[in-house]
Amino acid sequence: MNSSWQQATGAWRIYSEALNTLGQHLNEPLWASLLAELRSCKGKIVVTGVGTSGIAARKIAHMLACVERPAIYLNATDAAHGDLGFLRADDLLIMISRGGNSDELTRLLPGLAAKNIPLLSVTENADSAIARASRLVISTGVQREADPLNMLATTSIILVLAIFDAACACLMSESGYSKETLLAVHPGGDVGLTLSQKK
Repeated sequence: MNSSWQQATGAWRIYSEALNTLGQHLNEPLWASLLAELRSCKGKIVVTGVGTSGIAARKIAHMLACVERPAIYLNATDAAHGDLGFLRADDLLIMISRGGNSDELTRLLPGLAAKNIPLLSVTENADSAIARASRLVISTGVQREADPLNMLATTSIILVLAIFDAACACLMSESGYSKETLLAVHPGGDVGLTLSQKK
């Protein structure tokens, strides 16, 4: 029992240390570029990934929508079966893939190039296919995943989510986002109830 508790606290320590070094891995010009991409998109911000990265992509798209950025999650498999058709040149596609060479994503690249869709990638592999096709590449600088095999996207996904949560917070601050704004887009659940009672 004690060893499992030690393993759990060790995993949380890995997360904590990784989050603490994120500000040293990223830099201010890169951060400004990321915010500029999100801020200046005139169309839709489309977020995709597969596996754990796909789950993170859903959450990121949801957070961007909550701060009034027109964002949507794109299922990469469905994209290869016709859903690429809804993308336009004024959209921004964000691909999330730790290795950057997932077949489900790389097979989309020729179609994206043909449609002149700007691409931003979040990957740890700067030489990957999606990184080479991107105009901006973000990495987390992850050193150690929290699982015992150091293989599953655990720490790295926490860092990806932290990056985009912080980006959303910055967009909220600069746009004058208020409690009234949040209530308008989030009337449900505890958030909506709390905000409506404070009006």
